[in-house]
Amino acid sequence: RFGDYELIEKIGQGGMGVVYRARQHGLERDVAIKLLAAGPWASDEFIERFRREARSAARMQHPNIVEIYEFGHRDGLNYFSMRLIEGQSLAQRLYADGPMSPIDAEKLLRTLAEAMDYAHRLGVLHLDLKPGNVLIAQNGMPLIADFGLARRIDAGHEGGNDEISGSPSYMAPEQATFASHPLTAATDIYGLGAVLYETLTGRPPFMGADPQATLERVVADEPAAPRTLRKDIPIDLETICLKCLAKRPADRYASAQALADDLGRFVEGRAVSVRPLNAVQRLWRWRRREPRLAAAFAIATMILAIGAATTTWQWREAVAQRDAARAERDR
Repeated sequence: RFGDYELIEKIGQGGMGVVYRARQHGLERDVAIKLLAAGPWASDEFIERFRREARSAARMQHPNIVEIYEFGHRDGLNYFSMRLIEGQSLAQRLYADGPMSPIDAEKLLRTLAEAMDYAHRLGVLHLDLKPGNVLIAQNGMPLIADFGLARRIDAGHEGGNDEISGSPSYMAPEQATFASHPLTAATDIYGLGAVLYETLTGRPPFMGADPQATLERVVADEPAAPRTLRKDIPIDLETICLKCLAKRPADRYASAQALADDLGRFVEGRAVSVRPLNAVQRLWRWRRREPRLAAAFAIATMILAIGAATTTWQWREAVAQRDAARAERDR
């Protein structure tokens, strides 16, 4: 027993905390409860970061962000309780089933991008977006969890210029160097691009022999184009993904909603903002989006063409007959 909670089983563990499935007896519900991993020996800085995670997540009420119920301190331990998600993480699903279809990956990322746009409008950055921090409920709904590195957008490099925090394979270059650019919404957009990359290819954008080697690749190298790893990825989706993974924050999408909008254009067969189409391509996309209208237009065009051809033939026949009559009369 832990106050009003009864800890049942451990269901997850990260660098900051341990997550248990628990029963909250007062409200007769199952919840997830996160305890600070270092327990009573945690430093003040560690405790403050843990509290910041709880405060950041508690501010947000969104169907695709794990909801925080309560934050507290008991028996020398800091904790917070949150909604229990019955399901698995995106990392577990990709490990078990492999890469997702382009359409399924697009739908999942559009949902996550819209959730992160909501967080950004509240002034909260996640800064650790990766498949392990995306939970998939039993109904297939994705939810963003673990705001352990979260901070306010206006906080800059809060925590000190010598601190690098995040998961190396999914970390934006400005996180890896921590001095070149401030951390902004563009940092989370990079994380969303890294998640999209792995859902499409089955691997993160960068992997090295160790964390330091991975960070060096994040800063210096360009990711391999997804289509070189998987040929059936549409070129528009590849372009969207690589736009998110641009080295310079200014070269990424201006907002998470702009990313979500482009993903929506892709699935609807319209031109995406990062790869404008020529007239022939736009006509082809329109035909795929509106097959009935396109068929009616094609039939009408065919009828007009046949009518024009018939009229031209009749006119030429009439001219030929007239010329023949004139020649006969002259003879």
